[in-house]
Amino acid sequence: MRKRAVCGMCQGGCDVVVTVEDGRIARVSADAESDRGRLCSRGAHAPDALYGEQRIMHPMVRDAGTGELRRASWDEALDRAAELVRAVAVAGGPRAMASYFGRGVLGTPVMRMGKGNGSLLSRLGSPNDMSCASICFLSSNVVVPVTCMGIPAAKIVPDVARSDVIVVWGQNPATEEGPQLLLRKINEARARGARLVVVDPRRAGIGEIADWWIPVTPGGDGALAIALIKHVIESGRYDKSFVADFTVGFDGLVERVAHLDADCLSARCGVSCSDVAKLADLICSTNRVSLVTYTGVEYQPGAVAAGRALQTLWAITGKLDVEGGMYLSVEGSKDFRFSKPPADAVPVGAREFPLFYAFRGEGQFCQLPKAVLEDDPYPMRGLLVVGGSPACSFPGGDLWPDVYRKLDCLVVMDRFFTEETRFADVVLPAASLFETVRLISSPAGSKVLPPVVEPAGEARDDILVLSDIARRLGVGEGLPSDGNELAAWLLAGAPTALAAKGRAYGKYRTGALRADGVPGFPTESGKFEIYSQLLADAGFDPLPGYTDAAKTPELQREAYPLTLTTGARSNNRMGVYGPSIPALARLEPAPCAELSEVDARELGVRDGDVVRVITPFGSGEHVARVGGMAAGAVHVPHGGGSAFMPAAWRCGGANNLTPLDVCDEVTGFPLIKAVPCRVELVED
Repeated sequence: MRKRAVCGMCQGGCDVVVTVEDGRIARVSADAESDRGRLCSRGAHAPDALYGEQRIMHPMVRDAGTGELRRASWDEALDRAAELVRAVAVAGGPRAMASYFGRGVLGTPVMRMGKGNGSLLSRLGSPNDMSCASICFLSSNVVVPVTCMGIPAAKIVPDVARSDVIVVWGQNPATEEGPQLLLRKINEARARGARLVVVDPRRAGIGEIADWWIPVTPGGDGALAIALIKHVIESGRYDKSFVADFTVGFDGLVERVAHLDADCLSARCGVSCSDVAKLADLICSTNRVSLVTYTGVEYQPGAVAAGRALQTLWAITGKLDVEGGMYLSVEGSKDFRFSKPPADAVPVGAREFPLFYAFRGEGQFCQLPKAVLEDDPYPMRGLLVVGGSPACSFPGGDLWPDVYRKLDCLVVMDRFFTEETRFADVVLPAASLFETVRLISSPAGSKVLPPVVEPAGEARDDILVLSDIARRLGVGEGLPSDGNELAAWLLAGAPTALAAKGRAYGKYRTGALRADGVPGFPTESGKFEIYSQLLADAGFDPLPGYTDAAKTPELQREAYPLTLTTGARSNNRMGVYGPSIPALARLEPAPCAELSEVDARELGVRDGDVVRVITPFGSGEHVARVGGMAAGAVHVPHGGGSAFMPAAWRCGGANNLTPLDVCDEVTGFPLIKAVPCRVELVED
C-alpha cells in the first residue's frame, strides 16, 4: 500500500510517499507531485530507524535489586515515574524537579507540555521547564531581531525570489532539515541571474554553489560586519533618510567605527580589506539584497552584538521591507512580551542570565549541572528528558554522567536509546511522527492527519504519556486521555487561519508594523534601535560590535594557533539520530576534522590521516579532511558521545573539546564556534 504523507523523521514537513507492508513502513520516497517533496538520507532510512535495535520498543524501569533496566508494563512504568517525581517534589519542593525538551520534539505540539502555564512541571509548581532553546536559535532568532526592531526572525523573511544579491551568513540551507524550500528559491534566483555570496568558515553545502565564498575566521563575524558598516558609513553610502527618520543610536555607531582600524578588523575576521570593500560595494549596489542568517553567529564571544551588527548593516543600507531585501511580515504578529521570573522560585539560570529568561520564559539548561552538583541556586534532584540528549548536544561531555548519577529521579522519553537512558530510572518509548496523529498548520488553517502506521512495539504518543503521568500526580485536568481527545486538544491549541494578504513593502512608513498604527517599528522607541536601551539597562553593550575571542580570558591563544568551530548540521544526522542508526552511520562513519590546505601542508597532514585536535578543554582523535576551510580554522561536527554509537562517534564528538561554562554573557550560550585549538598528526 502506498500513502502520500508528511515525513516523520524530523519536523521539516517534507511531503513523501510511504510504502506500507504488513503494517510497517517498508520504503519512503519523495512526493514528486508536491513542491515540498524531498527526501534526505534520514527519511530514506526511516525503516532502519523505526524498526532497528536502537528504537525503544517498550517501557523500562531500573530494578532495585540488580540496578539494571528491565522491561515493564506501561502501568508499572508510569506509576514509577509519577512516584519518583512526587518524591522529589515532596523532599525538595516542586522547584527541585526540572524538565528538558530536546530538538527531537522541537516545533511539535508536545512542546506545549514543556513550557508555559499548561506544562507538566508548572502544574506541579516548578519553574524549571527548559529546552534546546538553551543552546539553539534564541540569540539569532529572538534576542537580536527583537532588540533591533521588535520583531522575531520568524517575521523577517529574505525576499530571495526577488533578490539581485543573496548573502548567506550563519546558515547553510543545503544542510538544513526539511524540504529546503529556501535552497530551491536560491537556486531559482541564481538561474535568473541573482548572485550568491556565502560567508562561512566552511565551504561545504551552500558554499559549494556560491558565486563568492568568503572564508571568515570562526568568531570573526562581528568584526566583518563592523568592518562593512565602517566602510559604508565612511563612504557615505547609507540610507540617510531611513537613518534620520527611523533609527536611534546612529551617531554612537559612527563614533564607534571611527575609532576602529580597518586593518585590525580585517585581521580579526580573516577577510582582506580589499574583499571587505568589494563586499560593501556589492551590498550597496542595490536595495535588492537579502540576508539569509541563522544560528551560525550565535556561538561566539559577543554574539548578540555581532548579530545586531548584521541586522544594522542591512537596515542602514536600505534593505528592510523593500522588494528583494528583507520582507517584514505582520501576519499573525503580536507585540513581543517579556517574561518575569516568579519571585518565590527563580528558575535555574535566570539569576545568571536574566535576559535569557526575559526573552524565552524558561530556565537556562546550561546551568543545570551547577544546580545538581553544587546545589546552586538550590538543590536540583529530578529531571524529565523528552526527545533529546543533553549529553550529546551540550559541551562538557564528561560532566553529564556525574549529573545524572546524583539525581534521585531521571525519567527519559524518546524514540531511540540515548546516553540518558543509560542512567534513567524510567524509560518511556515515544511514537515517531509517522506513528501518531500529526497537526499540520498553514495559512488556510490547521488540520490533524491520522498516523501513517501503528507505533512500533509498545510506543505511545508523547502527549498522551505525559498526560498519564500528570493524572497520576493529580494535575492532569484538561489533558487528553485518548486519540479522539488528543486530536481535539491539538486543534484547540493550533494557530487560526490567516486572511490572505497581498505583499506590501515599506510598512514601517505606513504604521502597519505597530499595533497603534503609528509609523515606525514595534520597539520601545518606535524606531530601529541601533542603540538598545534594553541591553544598556541590563549592563551589556547597547551598540553593534564585536569581541575578540583571543582576548577572552578563558580562550587564551598560547599554544593554540588554530580556531575550532563546531555545531554545523548534516543531512545524515539530527542530534543522536544518525550515528546510532547503522545505515546512517555508514554514510558518515566518523566525525572528521576539516582543515584548510594551507594548514594541512604546514602540519604535514594529508587527507585521511588521523589527527588529534586539542583545546584547553580536552582532546579527541579524528580523520582529517583537507580543503574547503578558512585558513586557521578547524571544524569538528558535534553530536557524538553516546555509548549507542559506533566507536568513532562515541569517542570522537566535539563535546569534550568545548566548554559548558565559557558562554555568551547575554544568553548563556556556550562558545562552541570560537575555541582555540591545535592539531597534531597521530603517527602510526
